[in-house]
Amino acid sequence: MQIDRAEFLRYLGWKGQKTDETFCRNLEAAARRCLNVAAPRSVVRRFSLKDTLELDATGVFLEGADIRAHLRGCRAVYLFAATLGAGAERELARLSVKSSFDALLFDTACSCAVESYCDDVCADLQADCEQQLTARFSCGYGDFPLQAQRAICRLLRTDTAIGLCCDESLLLTPRKSVTAIVGITDLPRTVGATACPHGCEHCSARDCAYRKTE
Repeated sequence: MQIDRAEFLRYLGWKGQKTDETFCRNLEAAARRCLNVAAPRSVVRRFSLKDTLELDATGVFLEGADIRAHLRGCRAVYLFAATLGAGAERELARLSVKSSFDALLFDTACSCAVESYCDDVCADLQADCEQQLTARFSCGYGDFPLQAQRAICRLLRTDTAIGLCCDESLLLTPRKSVTAIVGITDLPRTVGATACPHGCEHCSARDCAYRKTE
């Protein structure tokens, strides 16, 4: 897990503006603080996938045209959930009282960190799988409903496994957490493949403020 400077700036809405030495030091301090307090954990489980997009023997159907297109040709999937843990949540609460600027930088650093950790989880999944994996696809991407988040947490028992809960409002606690689906294709693993990448190209939210540009 790492915090990439370019990603950090992108999450902050940076569009090529000049950055001075003080600002860069603040970025580095926020990144260090995040990495020091984070305690990343994850849980993964494989499910067979029916043509109806039901996770076999669960009664859970994956809804939406986007997830159907994403998993086309897949007969199995990995469900996974990951979190930075409660320590990051407590540190953010502490900083919010002390300094809104420091809290903003720390919150953004944590967003970068949890995505990086998910990349690491995906890399491990691909390394252990003989089939090529799809990119990870999270609830809320395109028309894949956020409600699926509750089903994923229930099936993975995230509350007991990694201390991650999904409330009635579909919000995850701790907040710096991710749930996602990775498709397992019938294709052999690509030579040199180390991860199931993700990116803005997999989401139909074209007007998102955080969307990567070419």
